[in-house]
Amino acid sequence: MVSSLPLQAPRVPAAHGLPDRFVLTADHYTNPRWLPIEQQAIFRRAWLYVGDGERLNQPGMVWARSVAGTPLLIVRDNDGELRAFYNVCPHRAAILSPQVGIHSCQRLVCPYHAWVYDLAGDLVGVPSQDQFPDSFQKPDFALRSVRLETWSGFMFVCFDDTAPPLAEFLGSIPEYLGRHRTAATQRLVAKQYTVGCNWKNYHDNTLCDYHVAIAHRTTLNPIQGPIRRYRHQLETFVNLLYTPITADWQAENSVLPTLQGRSREGFFTYGIYPNLHLLGLPNGLLIWLRIEPLAAASCQVALEIYGDPEYCPPAETLLTDFEAFMQEDMVITESVQQGYASGVYTPGPVNGLEARIIHQQQLIWKALTAAGGAE
Repeated sequence: MVSSLPLQAPRVPAAHGLPDRFVLTADHYTNPRWLPIEQQAIFRRAWLYVGDGERLNQPGMVWARSVAGTPLLIVRDNDGELRAFYNVCPHRAAILSPQVGIHSCQRLVCPYHAWVYDLAGDLVGVPSQDQFPDSFQKPDFALRSVRLETWSGFMFVCFDDTAPPLAEFLGSIPEYLGRHRTAATQRLVAKQYTVGCNWKNYHDNTLCDYHVAIAHRTTLNPIQGPIRRYRHQLETFVNLLYTPITADWQAENSVLPTLQGRSREGFFTYGIYPNLHLLGLPNGLLIWLRIEPLAAASCQVALEIYGDPEYCPPAETLLTDFEAFMQEDMVITESVQQGYASGVYTPGPVNGLEARIIHQQQLIWKALTAAGGAE
């Protein structure tokens, strides 16, 4: 749910009601035993961003990919509806579409026994069907569906049927960033990075508003402006750093005409449980950072930048600017990972500018506790 309070200025930890020390220990960032627990307790119970629905821009488009270690098929069916299914044949568990990526397909044919599925997930063809028992009925073996919902054309999936709807999960994001995407918006940048740190380490760092003026002194800090102008909003699953646009940024950039009020006056930096970040700028830019665990001490960071080329800098400039501070973050997080692995670290004190880290750590701790694995 969205906080009913106005955006709050950072305060000392006691005024925030923050714990004295960070919630997660070094073991949570270094011990491989957490990975399978996190997949089940965290990633399989939350809404996960998977990409732009416009990439499946016509009926018969299929995207085979892995999400939270699970093979999925995301399809645009013949009626133009987006659907998600497990990429697993109900007959003998063969991967239906071994071809990873986006391709055109009117029928899904299992490479093992040639069972045929339409893009609505229904079983429509079975070789030698007369050799099955009389009780065999094709409707009983449709593909297993996965929840898929969209916001502003962007797709999310959720493996948990009890999770709240996506609109509720996203909190204030539709309110503040719902007009950033227009008919002219394009994907301008897409790139992936492998970083030598635990996924939670990188997520924490991207939520850290304490290090920006120090570690990003010449890159991100001039854009976000002085700390005294920072405003925070902590919601159920997302949190927000809002910073008013600076005079320098305003002099060099255009504002997207469709934006109104606060959306055209500042930068929105959202952290989204469990592994996602979304930035919205007044020129219409929407920037996704998705962090996927690879191993206990490595993760993959996917960067996607969307915008209207008429109002945004060229793609080459955007990539150069974002990589500048992302490279700084990679150096920091890999250094922190070494510190976690040293065996000498215990959770340190919390600064008020680290409230967004605590917000997400508490959600992670709650999920691990519910799974019986937080001790």
